[in-house]
Amino acid sequence: MAFDGDGDRSIFCDNHGKILTGDKSALLLTNYLLEKNPKSKIVTCLNSSSVIEAIASKTNSKVIRTKVGSVEVSRKMVPEKALVGFEENGGFMYGKHNQVRDGAMTLALALDLIADSGKAMSEQMSALPPSYTTKDKVACSKKEAEKIISQLKKEHKNYDTTDGIKLIFDEKNWIMIRPSGTEPIARIYAEADSEEKLGNLMSKYTKKVNSILDR
Repeated sequence: MAFDGDGDRSIFCDNHGKILTGDKSALLLTNYLLEKNPKSKIVTCLNSSSVIEAIASKTNSKVIRTKVGSVEVSRKMVPEKALVGFEENGGFMYGKHNQVRDGAMTLALALDLIADSGKAMSEQMSALPPSYTTKDKVACSKKEAEKIISQLKKEHKNYDTTDGIKLIFDEKNWIMIRPSGTEPIARIYAEADSEEKLGNLMSKYTKKVNSILDR
């Protein structure tokens, strides 16, 4: 595992040298914790993989979605008494410990999972439903981001505007575009049920965004 600068986020590398995104490692840890704590609550952002719903359903657990951001997740975890909270960027929260990101705690949970199961991380991941996600970004002002969202709302019927805009094609295929809260960019997130569909989806909507911005 490796940590970010202040140690509250973490990223995994499995026994074959494959880097697991924050989404995938969160799915792994959540699945492990739910097996021991069925009928729990999980809080995660709108841009996290839909596979979490499939994992939660196995233990009659509930997924609650928030806007993007660790503060949004933390603030929802407290009143909901959630067992788990996570972001796709490697931030993981374990409610029984604390409702904030904690890289050292995440490391301890990962070691516990490996020791308890006796299986390598790659074996653990292969047992979960496949997840195909990616993200990108485009330079863009807040005003330009509003233009993108407005145009996409005109072209689509099934969307969520809780945070930017999330275009939902079905439960396994979606794209989300939201202005960054810290930089003059718009972030583009996507999930699909295959690598090919994911590539096509990102290509199509990156071009669409640039077209709306007259680039």
